[in-house]
Amino acid sequence: MKGSRKTIQSYFPKMSVDKTRVFHDRAIALARKPEKPSSEFETIEVLVFGIGHENYAVGSETVREVCPFKQITHVPCAPKFVKGIINLRGQIFSVIDLKNLFGLPNPGALEDGKIVIIGLDDIEVGILADDILGVRRVPVSEIQRDLPTLRGMQGKYLYGLTTARIIIIDVKNLLTDDSIVVHETAGT
Repeated sequence: MKGSRKTIQSYFPKMSVDKTRVFHDRAIALARKPEKPSSEFETIEVLVFGIGHENYAVGSETVREVCPFKQITHVPCAPKFVKGIINLRGQIFSVIDLKNLFGLPNPGALEDGKIVIIGLDDIEVGILADDILGVRRVPVSEIQRDLPTLRGMQGKYLYGLTTARIIIIDVKNLLTDDSIVVHETAGT
C-alpha cells in the first residue's frame, strides 16, 4: 500500500465517528502555525498632537500631511463635529473637530493650530489640533486597550491609552463609521 494514507479510524477501528472527528479537529489545530506572540519590544509609530489639555495620537501610516490652520469654510446643515471644509492645493477636505465629537471643553478659535490630514484607503479628512507634539514609537505592551471609563462616542473611536497618557485614536473606526461619513448628494 505504498502512497496510501491511513486515517485515525484505521488505527483505532473500534473508535466512534464522533471521537474520530474530535481527534481530527485537534490534529488540524495543532498543525497550524502559531500566531506571532506580541513582543514586549514591539512598537507602533504615532503622531502625537494636543487637543485641549490632553494628548492624542494617530498611527503615522494614516497621516497624509500636517498643515497650518487655514480658513475653514462652514458647511450648512453639517453635524456639529464637522467644522467645515478646506481647500489644500486644489483638494477639498472635511475638517473634524474632535472636541465637539468627544464632548470636550471648547475654549475657542485655533488661530495658531494645525490640521492633521489623515486617510484610510480613499477616505481622507482633516482633524483640528491645538499643537503637534511629534512622532513617537509606543511599545504595544504599554497600551491599555480596555478603557471602562470611556463610553459612547469617545470610546468607540479610541484604540487605547498609553502609560504616558496619550490617547490613541482608532482611525479605521473613525473613518469608516456611517455616523461620521456623510454620503449625501445635492438634489438636482
